[in-house]
Amino acid sequence: MEDRIRKFMEYKGISPSELADTIGVQRSNVTHVLKSRNKPSFQFIEKMLQVYPDLNAKWLLLGTGPMVESSVKSRTLFDQLTEPVTPLNPSPEKSSPKTEKTETKPLINETEPTATREQDTQPPPIEKKTTDNTIQDQFFSPEKPIERLIVFFKDQTFKVYYPSL
Repeated sequence: MEDRIRKFMEYKGISPSELADTIGVQRSNVTHVLKSRNKPSFQFIEKMLQVYPDLNAKWLLLGTGPMVESSVKSRTLFDQLTEPVTPLNPSPEKSSPKTEKTETKPLINETEPTATREQDTQPPPIEKKTTDNTIQDQFFSPEKPIERLIVFFKDQTFKVYYPSL
């Protein structure tokens, strides 16, 4: 099976690292399979068949049949539709003579005052929440005054803050 995987890679023109990246396995996994150190796992084979749908599973597993299935056709954006598109509305000559005329009504009442419409479109006011000082009370107390605060940054620098008196 290692030889067939190698032949398929040559056919696609990809390296072992590209194969590993495209099927989503570790590069060492592909290397071990190609050097016959490990046999390919079910997940390895399954991922290959999912990523490369034109790869013939019988050929990969058993070595029989063609390497690439010719029946798998990738669709393009501009493929012809197999069925003609039929319009949703019937043509006027096919419509029955008993059609009734319906009156359309506007969704917004024009006689409604504009002030109420503006009120409806404004978002409700946001209520201010009171902050709970329990966290502040836990760390800061008059019995233990702060000497200094040191802030460390990811760029390996720091800044020291002293309390103002």
